[in-house]
Amino acid sequence: MILQVEKLSASGWRLPVRSGTCWVNFLAGLAFMLLLFYAWRLQTIAVTVDGVPLKLTTTAPTVEAALAKAGVVVRSGDEVFPGLDARVREGMAVAIRRGVDFVIEADGQTLAVRMPPVTAAEALRRAGIGLGTADRLSLPADAQVWAGLRLKVTRVTTECLTIETKIAPKVAYINDANLDKGKQRVVHPGEAGVLAREYTVVYEDGHEVSRQLTGERVVKPAVQKVIARGTRPVVRTATVGRGQTIRYTDVLIMEATAYEPGPQSCGIYADGYTYTGKKATYGIAAVDPKVIPLGTKLYIEGYGFAAAEDIGSDIKGNRIDVCYDTVREALLWGRKRVKVYILAP
Repeated sequence: MILQVEKLSASGWRLPVRSGTCWVNFLAGLAFMLLLFYAWRLQTIAVTVDGVPLKLTTTAPTVEAALAKAGVVVRSGDEVFPGLDARVREGMAVAIRRGVDFVIEADGQTLAVRMPPVTAAEALRRAGIGLGTADRLSLPADAQVWAGLRLKVTRVTTECLTIETKIAPKVAYINDANLDKGKQRVVHPGEAGVLAREYTVVYEDGHEVSRQLTGERVVKPAVQKVIARGTRPVVRTATVGRGQTIRYTDVLIMEATAYEPGPQSCGIYADGYTYTGKKATYGIAAVDPKVIPLGTKLYIEGYGFAAAEDIGSDIKGNRIDVCYDTVREALLWGRKRVKVYILAP
């Protein structure tokens, strides 16, 4: 038998003192209540890490605490859904996507980032990097990023550029009979025009990569320059031969050959007359009329005075063919370079 002992309280009441059995029962009941409370707090959740399933039984109040108690480390750049601060509920699903480390190159800067393997476009959005409609990526926008990637953004801009250039004036020549031959004077200086060319210029990261001409227009037309060339003969004098003085207007350096009016030089059609109808004899010269007009009086160095009254199929340009009366004389002349004076009228 266990004795009941009364104890006088401070207020004067008598309090019964519990027996040992009652204390055991009280503690057992308290433990049971705590166990019930623990069981009530115990939750089972499904955790998936990069597709690998894992079941956790926890009493932690938040996802972050539950993962920490289970030893699941979450680093910056990892993605947890729902968030780490979400309340734990029985049967909830938690998905973790591990971040990958890669680099984004844009606008002259290199940014090291860590995030789940999202698409390249999403990676830029998360990094706060905008992408223009013409900008280019080093991989397709819908491709997933990976560890070690260098994702490059190339900025592409287009500019319409107008460049003005000068238009050189054309030059027109007129003859001036009041100006000595060989001299010129400017009648009108002319004026340069302005041509505007329009280009579409493409830049990549600020550097020009292409330029295409899209149009051009004359802003200001050029004004023609006019130059007068003298045609008035300038008469000069020279001493030739044996002290003879001649008056001439021009002198040419020409290649000279010789012929005689017979068939040996002129072929089967030789009739002894020149192209102009004069008798072919000493003092006649065959010329190219584009160089020396027919009828021009000449003094030929080493030959003497002559008149340009004949032509020849081989006499072109600075060529002249002097006439002798015999084949022997023509052969003795041979071929040489001489001065040909154009005599003044």
